[in-house]
Amino acid sequence: MPVLASGLDFIDLQFLGRPSIIATAILHAAAGVALIDPGPATTFDTLAAALERKGITFADVRQVLLTHIHLDHAGVTGALVERHPHIRVFVHERGAPHLINPAKLLSSAGRLYGQDMDRLWGDVRPVRADRVRTLAGGETLTVAGRDIRVEYTPGHASHHVSFLDVASRVAFVGDVAGIRRGSGTYVLPPTPPPDIDLDAWRESGRRILAWDP
Repeated sequence: MPVLASGLDFIDLQFLGRPSIIATAILHAAAGVALIDPGPATTFDTLAAALERKGITFADVRQVLLTHIHLDHAGVTGALVERHPHIRVFVHERGAPHLINPAKLLSSAGRLYGQDMDRLWGDVRPVRADRVRTLAGGETLTVAGRDIRVEYTPGHASHHVSFLDVASRVAFVGDVAGIRRGSGTYVLPPTPPPDIDLDAWRESGRRILAWDP
């Protein structure tokens, strides 16, 4: 996958053995490494191997930034922190309780995916509460030697945030700008129950555009 800017990179997680479905963003510098949306638990080994090819290990990862807690974006987070407890996790304050205790999240997802839950998402582990840092929106974080602006961007999910790398103007917007699979150009709006909010989604789009990313 292309390098977006110096110190910003992507990993294709090859979800279910298919390219261009789920990716993880990497922010890397001498100060350490941060991951944005590390993906589902089923791609843990793929993530580890891809980082290793870039000369990075999980020991180098200092922070995980989550746009939201849906399993395709954040399902591996608990396993990462369980094995590497130095990692800090940044997530919106509404999503944090369900990262720490994912029972309701898994129950909701189970109604959608049924018997495919384990095949798609694997073993979703809770995240230690002492490793979670909550966000409200409006913060500026310093991670991997970079200033990262946080904006609250609900619509796809009530706990969704987006991140802007101030220096490069690259924005990491999770699912709020839609999804595109493979090499296609058609953008789909992912609309999972239960908390889709179209009015909030439109406002979130305006907030992202105001960044001029």
